[in-house]
Amino acid sequence: MKSFLPALILLLVPALHAVPDRSLLLISIDGLRTDYLAEADRHGLKVPHLRELWAAGVHASSVLGALPTSTYPSHTTLITGTSPARHGIASNQPFSATGETSYRWYWYSEDMTSPPLWEAAAAAGYEVGSVSWPVTVGAKGIKYNIADFTGTRSDEDAKMIRAWAGREFIDELARDAGVLLTDANLGTKRDWARTRYILGIIRTKKPRFMITHFVAADHHQHKTGPFSAPALAAIEEIDEMVGQIVEAMRREYPNAAVCVVSDHGFSGITHALALQDAFVRAGLITLKSKQRTLEMGGVQDWVAFPWEAGGSAAIVLKNPEDADAQRRTRLALDTLAADSANGIVRILDREQIAQLGGTSRADFWVDLKPGFSFSPLLGGSTVLPSSRGGTHGHVPTHPEMSSTFVFVGPGVRQGDVGAIDMRSIAPTLAKFLQVPLPTAELPALDVFNPASR
Repeated sequence: MKSFLPALILLLVPALHAVPDRSLLLISIDGLRTDYLAEADRHGLKVPHLRELWAAGVHASSVLGALPTSTYPSHTTLITGTSPARHGIASNQPFSATGETSYRWYWYSEDMTSPPLWEAAAAAGYEVGSVSWPVTVGAKGIKYNIADFTGTRSDEDAKMIRAWAGREFIDELARDAGVLLTDANLGTKRDWARTRYILGIIRTKKPRFMITHFVAADHHQHKTGPFSAPALAAIEEIDEMVGQIVEAMRREYPNAAVCVVSDHGFSGITHALALQDAFVRAGLITLKSKQRTLEMGGVQDWVAFPWEAGGSAAIVLKNPEDADAQRRTRLALDTLAADSANGIVRILDREQIAQLGGTSRADFWVDLKPGFSFSPLLGGSTVLPSSRGGTHGHVPTHPEMSSTFVFVGPGVRQGDVGAIDMRSIAPTLAKFLQVPLPTAELPALDVFNPASR
């Protein structure tokens, strides 16, 4: 009877997951256009670590991104393999028709309506670590999670991140990593702080699936434009960070795979379209008082409202079933688009928005040509000169919005995989990790050697 009991217990108790024998480091470099690496010599860009990865594995000649090409919807597409219409992160910030520019963003993983790769990996037995990946506050499946959050733009942000991550966990890392920095204006200094925390997690916790997000390249391109000296310098520093964390991951797991992605490209800005002002003049937005911005004047009522995202804007109707509201909004948009000086490439309808995977809340979508963004100013010119250096958020079909995909690891072939869709990246990584991701909208890329498929 004694010899029979162990066998009986094995039959009655579910089998535990076997420890995964694969490991993956996923690095996102915010705003890294495809041509930063594809044409590094032409730009005088010194990025030896990224170029080594580029040559050692597969890379895409272009990546068709999410609509809009903004950080939060794009990162969620990268990690779920689904479009914003499916995963629910429709823009960086939730829609608001108040005119207020608050710091309310899509911070929380509970807002995602598609399962992310980290949940599939955790269910298969992987321990997952993350530093500053968007939409990870409260994320299930990430064991070592330093979430992305700058909701107050103050020192309170770091305190909240510490509380969510666990103070003992953060304090343990901080002994070597130093202070956790959250101020976006710190540029590469903030990314170096993230690097030290990543290195600490890899060294002390040894997750087999590690994800992270660097932001300084995006920060400097917004200020001074793509290919500016500050942007190139930031990318070169990030290259050194990449080299350090790849070395650390491979020290723990010599056969670790590495995937480098970005969320979107970038375009320089010369002009800004006062779209909100055009809606006020068309009677689609009614102000409480006449001021220089909607936030200052306050919104009393609205028929249609722009949900702006840098280089494009979803147009939301208060009552989508109102035929007169549809007609008036379309007329106002067509009138704006008829003047080429306004910088509108095209106005997308619901069918075209759905084809590109944009949110179903949008009734129209304004696509600006590269070089244009939006101005919040009211009561002045329709088009104004822009003081910003660069932006993104355009419809993803613009070449300037193409992002980066590099993947190197055991069983991964070398060379150019051609033009890809961003939704194919998560199922490709899932295939490498040997975990299911059935909700992905596209199959895995053909990047594996025959013996590894």
